[in-house]
Amino acid sequence: MATQIGPTGSIGLGTYRPEFPNNLSSAIALEDASGKRLAIIHWYALWGGWKSAFRPTDLQLVHGRGSVPMITWEPWAATPNDPAWTLREAILSGKNDAYITSWAQGLASYGQPVLLRFAHEMHNHSYPWALGVNGNTAAEYVAAWKHVHAIFVRNGATNVKWVWNPNTMGATTAATYLPLYRSLYPGDEYVDWLGLDIYNTGPSLDWGAPYWRTFPQLRALVWFEVKKEENWPLSSSSAAYSAWTTGSRLAAYTSSFQP
Repeated sequence: MATQIGPTGSIGLGTYRPEFPNNLSSAIALEDASGKRLAIIHWYALWGGWKSAFRPTDLQLVHGRGSVPMITWEPWAATPNDPAWTLREAILSGKNDAYITSWAQGLASYGQPVLLRFAHEMHNHSYPWALGVNGNTAAEYVAAWKHVHAIFVRNGATNVKWVWNPNTMGATTAATYLPLYRSLYPGDEYVDWLGLDIYNTGPSLDWGAPYWRTFPQLRALVWFEVKKEENWPLSSSSAAYSAWTTGSRLAAYTSSFQP
């Protein structure tokens, strides 16, 4: 899940499902159960893959229901595990500027607020844009982020709110991650929201923390509702579903989220 952290205030609550935004039936069911609209609907768009081309209808469908779209925009290589794919070759070279521009212009035309979670978990070596993969450096990651951001600025996409989103792993302390986070952070001028992926997996996975985490200064929470390494869907048990619907009714959670 991606948790946006900012000043204290009402918390926007959202979910991700693999079929979003094509099929929002599970989101509608959650809203019906809690009596409260989801503030955020999240989906993935992959360069050269799922949702690669900009589709205004996806955004309009979500906006029409009163939710804010959050898109995780993943700069995957066209060929998986391509050793020639680097931040320098794929982004800093300008090779994909026309593609990036098509998204910038599309989002600018859409005009409504959208959270863009670009190149997330940038220190996780499973991603081709991550630090150390195919020689990627922290400086190149920051430069690539600024390069993409500049294209959006030139095309007037001021409605796009940029989400910089690393992740935590296991019980590692924040102090361990801090120097790495700092080296990969593009700067306040280029980031609107700080996100953090929190893996509350318990002791059954070696990269999970064996305790539940607390969340200070929370502004939004998006639940990753997928059966993957663990059975995370809210429908996995009646207790999980009940806990979500009961918790989402709390006054702290708002449907009128403004990113």
